[in-house]
Amino acid sequence: MKKKRTFQPILVFIAIGFLLYGSYALCTSVSQKKYKRAEISENDKEINLLKKDVERLEEEISESDTTQYIEKVAREDFGMVKPREIIYVDKDKRSNNSNLQEISE
Repeated sequence: MKKKRTFQPILVFIAIGFLLYGSYALCTSVSQKKYKRAEISENDKEINLLKKDVERLEEEISESDTTQYIEKVAREDFGMVKPREIIYVDKDKRSNNSNLQEISE
């Protein structure tokens, strides 16, 4: 005598559970992938900015032995002037930069 297969609701619930979990895992992984791609894009932008900064600094280092660079640093960073040079400051300008004018005698 053959047994009739009866409907087993527990198996249906287990199958539905697996489907729901699979859907949730898929959605989560897709959103994480999107987040990681955005993070990678931001990191690439930062890397490019840092590379440009490194190039600028390397150029500055290579030029640091020239007399023009030494004079520039002396003027801008230390406020030094050449002999018989007069500095005029325009009080109307609100910026920190001062107007330098050379007067040779």
